[in-house]
Amino acid sequence: MTNESNTLTQIELAERFHALHHGENTLVLPNVWDCASAKIFEEAGFSALATTSSGISFSCGYQDGEHISPALMLEVVRRITRTVKIPVTADIEGGYAKGDKAAFSQFINGIIEAGAVGVNLEDRNAQTGKLNKITHQVGLIRRVKEICKQRGVNLFVNARTDAFMAVPGDLDTRRKIALERADAFEQAGADGIFVPFIRNMETVAFLKEHIHLPLNILMEESLDIAGLRKLKVNRVSTGSKPILATMSLLKKIAAALGSGDDWSPIFTNDTSYAEANKWYA
Repeated sequence: MTNESNTLTQIELAERFHALHHGENTLVLPNVWDCASAKIFEEAGFSALATTSSGISFSCGYQDGEHISPALMLEVVRRITRTVKIPVTADIEGGYAKGDKAAFSQFINGIIEAGAVGVNLEDRNAQTGKLNKITHQVGLIRRVKEICKQRGVNLFVNARTDAFMAVPGDLDTRRKIALERADAFEQAGADGIFVPFIRNMETVAFLKEHIHLPLNILMEESLDIAGLRKLKVNRVSTGSKPILATMSLLKKIAAALGSGDDWSPIFTNDTSYAEANKWYA
């Protein structure tokens, strides 16, 4: 941020975002990929937003998995935070540094300057598809918190483990590794634990019972949002699902325009031109 008043606003937004993870209600956090999607969710009354690395990558013409440039990712995050007035946390994959500590630090500083109040930091190496060593991931988390202290902005570090996707073996093995990593990440200073790719409520209940920090679950069709709320899951994310649903709608529109004379799908304009234009005044 560029001046003291903006910095203070960012500090306040960060404090509010931290508090949302410790309330009575589950924080439902939609994942956005551009200013329009961010405004739609803000207008719908959500208290905070998260970005989706896959959604931003797709919309900018890149595959997911750290193929987008750090500079372009930061630019999109910056545009989103300038468009909305609620807290925005950024999905930064593994930090877009490929093991370069200086590049990682530079990117985290850039995230703070872009106005974000939190980060998702995952432990799977985008190049190898395997989990990083715990010592490496702990070092990254500690570095983020050091930079936060230096900059005076308390980013919410949502430490993600991909134990349920990247680890071979049975469910018990994956649970064990997820808990080991959650404990190490907590000791390193993480503020929350994100365990995606869980597809049954029993495993969610197990993780909620054994993980001490606020727990973030990625919504899957096989999960029950009412059940997640009953389990007091602190945060539920939507991941790439909103942009994929949007792309599916566009595919239907494309099919209608290309197949005949019924162009009605393009006139389902619940959002008017005037309303959308007003968002950016």
